[in-house]
Amino acid sequence: MRTMRRQRLILLLATAVLTVPSGTAHAEDSRSVPAHIYVPFAPGGPTDVLARILADLLSAHWGGRSVLVENRPGAGTIVATTALAKAPPDGSTFMLATNSFLINPALNLKLPYDTLRDFVPITMIATQPIALVATKSFRAETLAELVEIARRAQEPLNYTSPGPRTATHLAGEMLQQRGGFRMTHINYNGSAPALTDVIAGRVPLMFDVWHSARRFVDTGDLKLIAGAGLDPLPGAEHKSTIAATFPGFSVIAFNAAIGPAGVPRSALEKLSSDIRAVVDSRAFAERTANLGIDAKGNTPTELGTWMGQEIEKWVRIVRDANIKTE
Repeated sequence: MRTMRRQRLILLLATAVLTVPSGTAHAEDSRSVPAHIYVPFAPGGPTDVLARILADLLSAHWGGRSVLVENRPGAGTIVATTALAKAPPDGSTFMLATNSFLINPALNLKLPYDTLRDFVPITMIATQPIALVATKSFRAETLAELVEIARRAQEPLNYTSPGPRTATHLAGEMLQQRGGFRMTHINYNGSAPALTDVIAGRVPLMFDVWHSARRFVDTGDLKLIAGAGLDPLPGAEHKSTIAATFPGFSVIAFNAAIGPAGVPRSALEKLSSDIRAVVDSRAFAERTANLGIDAKGNTPTELGTWMGQEIEKWVRIVRDANIKTE
């Protein structure tokens, strides 16, 4: 039954691009019609910065067409996602989705949209690796040592992340489920206050975006335990990944372009191709070099397949962790 549900999730997202109409009226073909990029966060954050770089380069790619960034923060990205679901499906509007887009449906929230039916995948924009770090006085140097300590501990180990019900929070839930030990998540609102307390030794462990934690590892204020993705961490290739101990363990941060359902197929394919051309360009690489991202585009079908797999993973992790939402 679980396998059938997983296949349904993957199939719905992977085939979304095959069921859209093949109409010929494309808003993106007209330079007089502005394009819109929804950002589900307030101005100034990393997703907003990425969106503005993408908007500038897309405008140039489209011969000067206006590309407007609209910040629609609120409700754990639900405000912007709801607005996207209601946007005209003409290829002129898309959103930079993050991990919350795939985690929210796993949390059994009463969403004002259907994640699997109201949107269409366009292309991946960028990914960021996630790392498990520890306060410098923590006894473990490696994941194997951490697992041994956690399994012998009488009380659950405390860990933190940039926020509850995020990919970094759920990475810890996933680790304890795979490792057969207990950990307790300590809630913080943002990476900075969480890092401050881990550096001070008030919380021993943290899952965080590698770009955020790396400078403190480099200065010796934190120690790196392992990378949470399938590939070694940039600049720390000598450190093993969690997947080396628990095969298949993979948690990354991402930004991907998604649009409202119903975008004509030819418009969708052109929009995806145009965004990928920008994302794969030297100009994009140069302007995002300080963001710690791995810029990568893919096809709508490839993105849909991956998103379906991610939703299924988070459904399982949230269910097994018995995470409740208020």
